Parts: sequence; C-alpha cells; structure tokens
Amino acid sequence: MKKKLTGALAVAVAAAAAAGIYGYACLPRVAEELTVEAGSPVPAAGDFLDRDFEGVTALKGLEETMDMNRIADYDVILEIGHSKYHSVLHVTDTTAPALAVRDVEAYTFETVEAEDFVESVEDATEVTVELAAQPDMTKTGRQTVELRAVDQGGNVTAAQAELTVLEDVEPPVIEGVRELTVTAGESVSYKNGVTVSDDCDPDPTLTVIRDGVDPNTPGDYAIVYQASDRSGNTAEVSTVLHVIGPTSSGVTEETVNAAADKILAQITTADMSQYQVAQAIYNWAHSQIAYVDGSNKDNWVQAAYDGLVRRRGDCYVYAMASKCLLTRAGITNMDIHKIPTNTLHYWNLIDIGEGWHHFDTTRRKDGATFFYLTDAELMAYSDTHKGTHEYDRSLYPEIP
Repeated sequence: MKKKLTGALAVAVAAAAAAGIYGYACLPRVAEELTVEAGSPVPAAGDFLDRDFEGVTALKGLEETMDMNRIADYDVILEIGHSKYHSVLHVTDTTAPALAVRDVEAYTFETVEAEDFVESVEDATEVTVELAAQPDMTKTGRQTVELRAVDQGGNVTAAQAELTVLEDVEPPVIEGVRELTVTAGESVSYKNGVTVSDDCDPDPTLTVIRDGVDPNTPGDYAIVYQASDRSGNTAEVSTVLHVIGPTSSGVTEETVNAAADKILAQITTADMSQYQVAQAIYNWAHSQIAYVDGSNKDNWVQAAYDGLVRRRGDCYVYAMASKCLLTRAGITNMDIHKIPTNTLHYWNLIDIGEGWHHFDTTRRKDGATFFYLTDAELMAYSDTHKGTHEYDRSLYPEIP
C-alpha cells in the first residue's frame, strides 16, 4: 500500500478555522493518492491518513461492493470535521499469475488449445493463457509446448508442458450386420440394427454400398457396409439382400429344408449337445422372426418359409419354422395348439431324452419366454394370462 500525502497545510488550517477547530496541527494529513494491489480488501478511510484518526468518514469511493480484482482508479472523498478532501485510489496488479500445467495426449486429427494444458491458474485479475506457438499435429511423438499466462496488469508467467501426438490406426467396428430379406417392392431398412463404433472417433461414418441392387426384382444382391473414422481408417462387412417375390406360392419342402440347413450351419456346431442346439434354435427363432399377425394355417411348409426366409409371421409361422429347424437338427418334436376359443395359438413340444417339454418361440408383448418348460411351469403362466396355453391333454403324450 503506497500513499502520496498532501502538502497544502493552509487548506487544512482554513478548514479547521471554518469548523471552529483551533490547534489545526492536530489534524492528520490526507494522501492525494493511495495505491493497493489487486485482490486486496477495500481500504478503510483511515488508510489515506498519515496517522490514526477516528474522525474521518468516507463519502465516496470506498464502498464494500467495489471490484478490487480489476485494475482501475477510483475517486475518493473523505470528510474530516466539516471539510471534504479529494483523493484517488489506484488498484494495480504487479504480481504475476501462478500457473500450473499438465501434459496432454492428442491424436493427429485433433486440435489442442492452451486451456487443454492448464491444470490451474491463479491471479487477482483476469488471466489469458496462450500458446507461444501452435503445436505440429502432423508429427507424432513428444514435443514441448510453451505457454504464457498474462494478467490484466501485463505480468507474464511462462511454463512448459509436454504434448504427445498419437496416430489412430484402429479401424471402426461394425456390428449388427445380417442377411436381409424383403418382398419385392418393399422399402429396405439397411441400417436398422447396425451400429458402428470407434476407439477414437465418437462419430464415425457408415455407408451402405448397394450398387446393382433392385428391390423391385427378386434375387440375391450383395451389399457392403463401409465405415470410416476421422483418421481415414476403414472397415467393411458384406452381406446379402434377398428380394423375394410378392408371394411365395409353390414353395417346396426342399426349399425350406435348405433354408433351415443354412441357418443351422450358422448357429450350431458339431460339439453341441441336443439341449444346446435346441437353445440355439429357440434363440434364433425368437429373435430373428418379426411378429406379424395373421397367416394361413393349412400349409406348414409355407409358414416355415415365411419364418425362415421372409422372417415374419404369427405364432403358426414361429412354430412351423421351429419345427423345420428342430427336425433338420435331429431333435424329436411335435406340433401342439391351444384349445380353440376366440383365439388360436401354436407352439412345439420337444424330447431330447428327458421327456416332452414345451418349446414356444413366439414373441410376446410382456417379454415372456418358454424354452424347455415343464407342463407345470407353462401352466403357471397360462393360468394367470387367460389360458394362453391351455390344451387338450387327450391329444398329446404326457408332459412332465
């Protein structure tokens, strides 16, 4: 805190006389100006005097709401007795900022800013941190970065940090690609269920290459999913779009058997037990066939085709597609349906050497699944859901 005192004692004498105060030499001298460091508390009126004196009051310029973290000059008016004295409060900043930095890692496709390297910066006034030079983001490896912290008073603190520039060499990962089947003339949702992720790029691009695809003409078409990240790394996954005729009349058992064999080759292995194979079949039918209400119930081959190839249909389609898969996998199975009411429902029975068990792959709105259930387990559900699986026990073998 620096003071510059006034030397005009005549002014003080006249003021004292006007106030009826004699012995003017008792009055303190008032500083013309007072300099304090930014961040200091607001000075008291007595800080402007050359000695302690209780009879001084600040009329202007020493309010508690003053911003002491900003370089500025403030007019100050003090009152001693009945006289007023003008002074100036200078808020200055002569202390350099305290700057702590941290090392940074970034990829070649990224940009870095000065604030990325700042661990903390402290100063009474506003501070700007800048890079002395922009780092070379095309050069991989470590490089030293110069930083400068400049406060409102022009004080500078310099520091160094290490920047490690990394190269992204990992391609994106494409997941969810599967064979697609649509009826000629239908729109194709190529990206439905397909995702792409990358270890560096939060928003990699995904492109579907479908040159030569004619969704209006039945046939098998090759499509390619291609993903790329900001570093230029790419990944590709190929699959097939099956465009089938608007109707599948004339479908043969050989056709659906071939479709079932192709699916089994994808979801089962030779070392699986029958239980594991049955589980794989259940999971495929339950997840890959979309529920669409209504189907013809007098042609199981047609229904199996709708489930295995077109991958859509109602409970009869689920049951017949499962029947074809189970049969081709060598698992003993039987069709079963509920007692006819205002609704019908179809599912399967399987026997893998432990007696008959219920096997119902149809999707339900409540998410319930029915794989390898005993009769008691299935009836516990049926009895609480309006008899969904109540069947005529005289028509089927005993189910444990």
